[in-house]
Amino acid sequence: MATNFPNSLDVLTNPTATSPLSNPSHSQQHINLNDAVEAIQTKIGVDGSQDTDSFDYKINTLELQVSNIGNNTETVTTLLGLEGNNDLIVSGIENKTSIDSFSKTVYRTVRYVVQITKGSEYVTNSYDFTHDSTDFHVNELEVVSNTENTLANVTFEENSGIISLYVEPVSSAVTARFYRTALKI
Repeated sequence: MATNFPNSLDVLTNPTATSPLSNPSHSQQHINLNDAVEAIQTKIGVDGSQDTDSFDYKINTLELQVSNIGNNTETVTTLLGLEGNNDLIVSGIENKTSIDSFSKTVYRTVRYVVQITKGSEYVTNSYDFTHDSTDFHVNELEVVSNTENTLANVTFEENSGIISLYVEPVSSAVTARFYRTALKI
């Protein structure tokens, strides 16, 4: 029997101790098994396979693509559409400071979650940002705070197609943490 794999699974007969050697014949069972093993080997591929349908070729191609990315944070953040995490802390902000930026030619919609702290006071806000290539629009939402005080002003500004997120303390130094999730154009 010629194998059906990988288009469909082969139906192989498992002989028992009482199975006759003639149905299928012993040699036919070996032929069927050999065909199935050869089909599996072809699908998996040998090391360095150039068969574009083989797993070895596909895995090597993915490994090469990932290794080309390397530890390039800019490439990874562009691919994933995000930046920032709980480990990113901008401490001692005393003046208007850009804590993040992105190109408006890459992203149309961005959501930031920004946490501002000053001593034991904190405020966490979410900001939705979108643009139409000319104007941009920001919606502040989901404010969580343990104080009535305004700790900092958070603003967005554009300069030559780069959108920056700014934090400006109201009175004294603050610390900012953020994360960003973005949708590409």
